[in-house]
Amino acid sequence: MNTNELKCFAAVYEEKSINQAAQRLFITSQGLSRMIKNLETKLDTTLFERSQKGVIPTQSAEFLYERVNLLINQLDNIEEGLRQLELKNRVLRIACARGVLNALSFQLILDFIKSHPQIEVEWAEYANDKVKEMIAGYKADVGIVVGKSKEREFLERQIASREIILTVYEGHPYYDKTEISIADLKNEKILILNEEFRVYHEFKQGCMENGFEPQIVAKTVDSHFLYKLCKLKVGIGVLIDFSTEDFNLKGVKVIPLKEKIKWNIYQISNRQNQDFTNIKIFQEYLNKKA
Repeated sequence: MNTNELKCFAAVYEEKSINQAAQRLFITSQGLSRMIKNLETKLDTTLFERSQKGVIPTQSAEFLYERVNLLINQLDNIEEGLRQLELKNRVLRIACARGVLNALSFQLILDFIKSHPQIEVEWAEYANDKVKEMIAGYKADVGIVVGKSKEREFLERQIASREIILTVYEGHPYYDKTEISIADLKNEKILILNEEFRVYHEFKQGCMENGFEPQIVAKTVDSHFLYKLCKLKVGIGVLIDFSTEDFNLKGVKVIPLKEKIKWNIYQISNRQNQDFTNIKIFQEYLNKKA
């Protein structure tokens, strides 16, 4: 029994039809039907009763479906873990939360690749929580994330810290302030990066701790677009301090928050992989550079 068989079973169960499940999976109905029969043979049970209208799940199918997602995740983790073991001396897969490479400088990764030609480095950006899922599921060797992790299976180390700042347009009553408190933002229109970015959650939590929910009028994935919206006087922007380094700040002013909200960056890995040579090499490199 493998993950493909379980995913096919789940599709048939949910569609209650071999034909519709086959279309969803982009395989032939005959091939899917054979796969289900093979799975029934392996499990020595009947999973579906065939009818003119489709298929009817049996009690065995109900039992299996209740556990199928857990089984798929476990089998996926086993397969990824074995694949990771095969690649551990040749490949280093780095998963980065969106924005962290801007904070750390992407040159950090480029220099590592250049100085370690024996290692094939694969890197990509994901949502912060997705990076953690990939480390937990052995789909990445090293993660670079924002905020401490609660997962016990992780080894983590803080490698950088930045601050959340505000951008205020010229003509706003706060434009001449040297700092702005979170309480001052209670009735202000807020521009911010969306939920895929940790800054959204950190800032919102800070507001909630001060007794109000922020009035967010625009969410985006692009810091430059957020800056343009601020310049158009749509609202006050909420960004990380490094985000404004390339901005032409004419008509917009960067103002720090009175209550410092930190954007802490951590390097994480799975405890099961702590002896992997390539992970150790990257960690030592970060110790010197980050």
